[in-house]
Amino acid sequence: MPFQDLPAQPPINIRADAYAETALRLSRLAQMTTRCERDLAYGPDYWQRLDVYMPDDTALTGLPVFVNIHGGGWSHGYKEWMGLNAPAITAVPAVYVSLSYRLAPAHTYPAPLHDCLAGLAWVHANIARFGGDPELIVVGGHSAGGHLAALLTLRADLHAGFGLPPGVVKACLPYSGVYDLYSTAADGSVIRSPSTLRLVPEGDDAAAREASPIRWVEGNRTPFLVTWSENDNPYCKAQGPVFLAALREKGQARAEGWMFPLFDHFWIHVDQQRPQNPWTRTLAAWLTGDPATAPCFGPA
Repeated sequence: MPFQDLPAQPPINIRADAYAETALRLSRLAQMTTRCERDLAYGPDYWQRLDVYMPDDTALTGLPVFVNIHGGGWSHGYKEWMGLNAPAITAVPAVYVSLSYRLAPAHTYPAPLHDCLAGLAWVHANIARFGGDPELIVVGGHSAGGHLAALLTLRADLHAGFGLPPGVVKACLPYSGVYDLYSTAADGSVIRSPSTLRLVPEGDDAAAREASPIRWVEGNRTPFLVTWSENDNPYCKAQGPVFLAALREKGQARAEGWMFPLFDHFWIHVDQQRPQNPWTRTLAAWLTGDPATAPCFGPA
């Protein structure tokens, strides 16, 4: 769909709506200046689509691949929000994929996760014809997309059911994500962010626990970079360092992360359009090197 013809979505709040407009404008510019194929179907539903951005040099093959998943509280958002990252990533050089998924409340957990897994399976099976290497796939996502990226990485037990080989994800870079949909306070009461109730309705405690990436970190073998911002959504700001600590304590792979000073929940994504952004520099290093040992560029 052309950017101006995307299905309308209700407002979220003034800051999120400003971000959405900015992301669409920057992504539209990226589409105009970067070689791409849009609206490729990985399933029958309208939202089961992805965009592939590629370097200008059509002779390049065997390139690393980055799959990025949009946010929006699981109920809003478009893959078109994520195109703004494409120019900096295709310049690495690498192939860049922006993936959409069915949205809540019509589609609650596990539908969005299953869509991301199906989209990843499509990328693995088809990305070679766009110059990408199916054995060099890295995933990431913003906000709700960060949650889904982390969960699809950690739920390796689901991969075979979607035709994915072991170790298909070489690294995961979620930013400003949610990692625990079901936690308890000191008095034993359940803590649920209002936004997570869109993905897992209130009262479905088993699904909320199952949908929490932090509950799947035991034995993780995939390198992670977990980032959040100083002025982030309070729920994301609180969960980022806790998730990072859990990966370090219970996992068996590299786990890096930091807080971006001054940034908020939305600028942490928008600033990734700059090749000099520390997250973008780290992604480029992990795409072109071994994520287990490649450099990590934290904010100065």
